[in-house]
Amino acid sequence: MVGCSSVPDELSNDVVAVPELADDVSSVSNDAPFERKAPSIHVPNGDAFNLWWRYTGNKELEWLIDRAITNSQALQISAQRVVQAKARAVQAGASSMPSVTAQTSYQAEAPEDGLGTVPVGGDINTSEEFEVGLSGSYSPDLWGQRSALRSSAELKLKQAVFQYDAQLLELISQLSKSYFQYLSLNDRILNTRETEKVLTSMLLAMEDRYEQGDATVVEMQIQRSAVFNSKVRLPTLLKERDQLSYQIARLVGVAPGYLQLTNEGLESVALPSGVSGISTEYILRRPDIRAIESGMLAADADLDVARKALLPGLTLTADLSSGSLNPADLFQPNTLIWSTLATLSATVFDGGAKEQEVKYAQSVRNELVESYVDTVFDGLLAARTAVTELEFSGERLAMQRESAKAAKIAQNFGFESYSVGGIDFLTYLDSMQSYQDRQDNLHQLELEYYQAFVDFYSALGGGIPYRDISGDSEVYAGQQASDIAVLTPATVSKTKYKQTGWLKEPELMTESPWLVKLSGVYDYFAVEALMRDLPRRYETLAPAESVLIEVIDVGLPAEETTASVSDAVWYAVNFSGFSSEEEAQQWCQMLRQSQQRCVVYQPEENFQYVALFDIEETEKRSYQAGESILAKRHKAERVAESTPLRTATGGMPLGQMYSLLKIEQGYAWLIGNRSYRVWRFPVGARLAYDGKLKSVNPNRAVVSFDNRDYLLRPLYKVESVESGAEGQLFARLRWGGASGEVYYHREGDRLYGKGRIESITEDSVDVRWGGKLISLPVME
Repeated sequence: MVGCSSVPDELSNDVVAVPELADDVSSVSNDAPFERKAPSIHVPNGDAFNLWWRYTGNKELEWLIDRAITNSQALQISAQRVVQAKARAVQAGASSMPSVTAQTSYQAEAPEDGLGTVPVGGDINTSEEFEVGLSGSYSPDLWGQRSALRSSAELKLKQAVFQYDAQLLELISQLSKSYFQYLSLNDRILNTRETEKVLTSMLLAMEDRYEQGDATVVEMQIQRSAVFNSKVRLPTLLKERDQLSYQIARLVGVAPGYLQLTNEGLESVALPSGVSGISTEYILRRPDIRAIESGMLAADADLDVARKALLPGLTLTADLSSGSLNPADLFQPNTLIWSTLATLSATVFDGGAKEQEVKYAQSVRNELVESYVDTVFDGLLAARTAVTELEFSGERLAMQRESAKAAKIAQNFGFESYSVGGIDFLTYLDSMQSYQDRQDNLHQLELEYYQAFVDFYSALGGGIPYRDISGDSEVYAGQQASDIAVLTPATVSKTKYKQTGWLKEPELMTESPWLVKLSGVYDYFAVEALMRDLPRRYETLAPAESVLIEVIDVGLPAEETTASVSDAVWYAVNFSGFSSEEEAQQWCQMLRQSQQRCVVYQPEENFQYVALFDIEETEKRSYQAGESILAKRHKAERVAESTPLRTATGGMPLGQMYSLLKIEQGYAWLIGNRSYRVWRFPVGARLAYDGKLKSVNPNRAVVSFDNRDYLLRPLYKVESVESGAEGQLFARLRWGGASGEVYYHREGDRLYGKGRIESITEDSVDVRWGGKLISLPVME
C-alpha cells in the first residue's frame, strides 16, 4: 500500500516568474541610415523571422548557412546524439513487453549410472539428453515504474532534439556575425586603400614640388611617413580578413582557406525596417530553454522511477520444453515439460542504497530547475541587451555618418586651401587622416548594429524553423505559438519517376544498384538545405540521377510510437544512377574534393525511402533561379555580351576588352576586363568579337579588332622585392595604367581582376587569377 504514497500529486510544481519584455518594448525600429531595408516583420508570424537570413537579399549568406547546415561537424555530432536518444526511447518502450527466449540443449554424461558404477575392465556407457523449449518472463508494471522510465527516455529524446536545434541556432548566429564582420572588413580595406591612393598621389606631387623647390624636405618626409603609416593598416586588416575567412570555413564545415568569399561590403545585406510582436513568450521557445525544460521533466520521471524502485516487484515466468534421450522422440506428448512461477519480491535490506538513489534523483531534478531559471533569465538578458544596442546604435550611426561627411568635406576643400596658402601642410594632412579615421569608425559602428540584429533574432529564438514537439509544458502554461510556420514541403511532381519530392507514402527500394551515401544524418530542414546547396557547389551532378532520402529508424511499430518519438525523424541521403562501382567511386571522389564525405555501397536488403529528388529537375530549378554555378557563369557571359563595346558616351572600346598579364614564350596571358576570365593565347589566336592576337614581345602585345590595332602593356610590373622590418617580403608593383602608380603588396593581397598574391620570392611574384597561377618576374 505504500506505493500510493510514493507518487506526488504534481512533480514539477515550481513557478518561474518571468517579467514581460513587451512591458518595456514591444517593437524595435531600424532608424539607421542604410540604403537597403527589408519590410517590417512580426515576430510570431512566418519565415521572415524564423528564417530571417533568407530575407536579407544576400545570397552568399544564404549559401553559407545552407552549406553549414549540411556540412557542419558540430551539428552532425548533435544529430547523432538525437539518433542515440531515439534508440534509447524505443528501448525503454520495449521494456514493458514480455521477454521470450528460445533454447536448445544437448547433454552427454558418462558413466551412465554415475561415478563408481563401472567395474574394473568394464566398458563405459554414455547417456545423452536432448531438449528444445521456450522460456518467457513478464513483470507487470504494478506501480508505473516502467511507464515513468519510458516517459523519461522520451523526454530525453526531446531534450536531444532541442539541443540539436540550439546547436543549429548557435551555428547560424555565429556564422552570420562572422560573415557581417568579414563584409565590414571589406569596407574598411576599401577605405584604407582609397586613403592610401590619395596620400600616394599627394606624395608624388610633393616630390615634384620638392624638385622644383616649392616644398621642403621636412614636408616631403612627413608625407612619406603618412603614406607608410596608412599602408600599415592594410596588412593588418588583410590579415584579420584572411583569419576570419578561415573561421567561417570551419563553421561551414570545410578546411580553413577553402572558401572564396565576396569583396562586397555591409550594404549588400538588408536589415528589416522594424520588428514588432516582441514578447517574453518567444524567449521561452528558444531551443536551449526548451532543452533544459525537457531535461527537467525527464528528471521528474527519473525521480518517480527511483521512488517506485522501493516497492515490491512481481515477476511472472513460464517454461515450455520437450526433452528426450532420443532426438526422434522430441515433441511427443510424453516428452513435454512445463512450469509457471509468480514471484513477488521486496528489498528488506540494502544498506540504504535505493533511498539514496531517490535523494540523488531529487537533487538532480532540483539542479535542473535552477538551471532552467538561470537559462530563462540569460535569455531575457540577451534580448534586453540586443534591444538596447539597437535603440542606441541607430543614433550613434547617424551622428558618426555626419562626422564622416564633415571630415570628407574638410579633406576635399583642404587641398584647395593648401594650394593657395590658406592652411599649412600639417593641417591638410591632418584632415586627410581624420577622414580615414572617421570612416573607419563608421564601418565599425555599422558592424555592431548588424551584429546586434543577429543577437536580437537569436535571443527570441529566430533563425531556425520552430519545432513544435514539446506538447503542453508543465512549467510554463503560456501559448506555445503553434502558428509558427515551418519550411513548406517540396512540391511533388511527375517526371520519369513515379513522383518526386517528399512522398505521401514511403516507397520500397527493391533494386541493388551501387549507391553513394553522404556521411552523417539530416533532419527535414537539413535535407531541404542540401538540395538547394548541391547545384551551387558542383557544375554538374551527373552521372547521378536521383537522391533517395532514407529514414533512419529503429524498427518500432507505428502504433506503439509516441508523438515525440515519431517527430524526431532523421534521414540518410543516398544518390543513385551509377552503372558500376568504379563510376560511383569516381563520383564520390568528386564530392570529397569539396570536403563532402561519402561512402560507396551496394544495399544488402530492401529499404524504404520517403523522398526522391530528380537530379536533372533539381539542377534545372536551381539554374532557373540563377543560383547554380552554371547559371552564374552564363549570366556573367550574357552581361559581357550585352555590354556596349563602343558608344559615344564612353562604353568600353574593343581595345579595352582584354588586359595583358604576362608574355611567355610566344604566348600572351590575357584577362577579360568584364568577366575576369583568364586565357593563354598563342600569336594568331582568335579573340572575342572577331579579334585577333597579332604579335607579342617581352613588354607588350598587339591585338586587332575591325582592322585596327591596339597596344596592350602588362597590368603590373614587378620593380623590386623588398624586406620589411620583420623580414617579411613586399613586392613593389607599378600599375600599367596611365597613372603609373606604385603599390607595395605582400602575400595574400588582392590585385585587379580578383587576383591574389600566392607567394613572393626574390625573383618573382606568383599571382592566382581565375584559378590559374601566373608568375610575374622581377624586372632586371
